[in-house]
Amino acid sequence: MVSARLYIEGGESKEDQIRCREGFRKLLVKAGFSGRLPRLTACGGRNSAFDDFRTAFAKRKERDYIAMLIDSEDPPGDIEQTWNHLNKRDGWTRPATANDEQVLFMTTCMETWIVADRAALRAHYGNRLQENALPP
Repeated sequence: MVSARLYIEGGESKEDQIRCREGFRKLLVKAGFSGRLPRLTACGGRNSAFDDFRTAFAKRKERDYIAMLIDSEDPPGDIEQTWNHLNKRDGWTRPATANDEQVLFMTTCMETWIVADRAALRAHYGNRLQENALPP
């Protein structure tokens, strides 16, 4: 049996980590992955996500698939060379036998997409939304 686990950058507190996992679970279900979802682990910060990925990768069984989803922080020079980007930017070394497909990047557009739909934000947050605090 194949087991898949995705380590996600996000969620500083336990409550935030629960919400992060739930948000990504809903996103993956809407994207058509229902019934074949990976186990999602919200790790907190970027370095924690890498540490958790590296630990799980070292302990994996033969048929386990381990990946991480993190912010790219800067545009990668070559989106097919994820570990090169992480090595140049963060000094991270690719674990032996890990491949570039095991690193998934959230790009800047992902972060700005969240605040781009003002009407959806108003509908969701109502009078709690501080629209003047959002970027133009």
